[in-house]
Amino acid sequence: MEEKPGAFNSLILVSLSGLPLQNATDEFWQEFDRAMSQYRERHEGKYYTLTQDERGFLVKMNEFNEVRLMPDLKVELLRLIQRYFPENFGMIDQSRLLRMVDLRIRLGNAIRFTERLVAKPKEAQVQSNVLRPLQEDDINQVEIVSKKLGASQFCRAFIQHQKVAIIHPNQPPADVMNEYFVSMGALKDHVFKNVELRGAGNLFNQLTLTLDTLLLEAFDELNPGRAKCSINMNVESVFSKSFQKVLESTGDATFSNVVFEFRQSNILQNFEEFMVASELIRSHNGTIAIDAIFPETIGIVNLTRLNANLAKVFWRAGAEDILPKYRNEIMEIQKAGTVLVLARLDDEIGLKTGHDLGITMFQGFYVDKILESGATD
Repeated sequence: MEEKPGAFNSLILVSLSGLPLQNATDEFWQEFDRAMSQYRERHEGKYYTLTQDERGFLVKMNEFNEVRLMPDLKVELLRLIQRYFPENFGMIDQSRLLRMVDLRIRLGNAIRFTERLVAKPKEAQVQSNVLRPLQEDDINQVEIVSKKLGASQFCRAFIQHQKVAIIHPNQPPADVMNEYFVSMGALKDHVFKNVELRGAGNLFNQLTLTLDTLLLEAFDELNPGRAKCSINMNVESVFSKSFQKVLESTGDATFSNVVFEFRQSNILQNFEEFMVASELIRSHNGTIAIDAIFPETIGIVNLTRLNANLAKVFWRAGAEDILPKYRNEIMEIQKAGTVLVLARLDDEIGLKTGHDLGITMFQGFYVDKILESGATD
C-alpha cells in the first residue's frame, strides 16, 4: 500500500471461529459481507477472504484513523453477533474476534499465519458446513472412550502438557513446571469428528466438567511423583469425588507442588464457591492461579483479594501496546505477592514486553522453542 508520512501498514484479522457458523443464515452472511465492504471503503483498505470464518483487512494506520479503526469494526461485529447469535454473545473471546498486526514488526508472523490458513485442505472447509451441534451423547461418548482405553492410554492419546519457564533477561531459561490439559484437538480428531464444539453454550460447560473429571482420574498416571505441575479446571470440579480422591492420595508436602488454575470468568460466575474451594486447596498447601486474564482486563479483578499465588495473562497481537498502559496495576499486583505469567507467548516481542514490566515467567510456543535451544535470543 502507498506510503504516507507517519503511516504504516497493519493487518486486521477478523475471526468468526467462536460462532456456530453451521447455523448461520443467508441473511447473516449478507449483512456480514455488507458490513465488511462498508468498512473497507470507509478506511480505504484491502479486504481478503482467508477461510470461511477468517477474514483480513490490509489498512494504512496513521494518527487520524488509529483511534477508530478497531472500535468501529468491533462494534459492527458485536452488533451482528447480538442480532444473529444472541446465545453466544457473552461467550465471545474479543481478543480472538479481532486482532491487529503491526506489519512493521510482525510481518513474518502475519505471513506464517495467513499461509497456514490458506493451506487448509478444501475438504476441511467444506466439512465445517455440515458439522452438527454438540449433544449430551457426545459427552457420554468421551467417558466411554476413557473407560475403554484406561488411564494410561487415555493420557497418551488425549492429555498434553506445556512447560512454564522462568526467563530472565540475557540468561538461560529455567523450566518451572508442566501444565497438563486435555487436548480439544485430539478429541476433535478421534471422538468429535463431525461435531461443532464452538458455540455449544451450557453443553460445552458440561463437557469441560467431564474433562476435569477424566484429568483428575488420570492424575496418578500423569504425575505419579507429584512433581511441580499445574492443571486447569472449573471451580465446580473441586467439589467432585475425583478431586477428593486426588486430595486424599496426596500428602500436604507434595500437594504443594500442584497449581490449580481457574479461569477468571469461571471464578466470577461462582465466586462464593471459589472462595470455599481456594480455602480447601490452601489448607492442604496447594497453590491457586487465576487463568485467562486478557490484557485489557488487568486490574479489574482484585487478585490480592482472591489470594492468587499466580495469575496468567494471555499474550496476543497488540498486547505490546496495551500492557504498558497498565504498568502501575501490574507493579501493584506483583508487589502484593502475585506472580504474573505471560501465557500463549508466540514471539520475541512478548518476551521483551514482559521483561520491561518486570515479568519473568512465561508460557507458550515461543517459550517451548527457547527451552529447546537452551538460551534466549
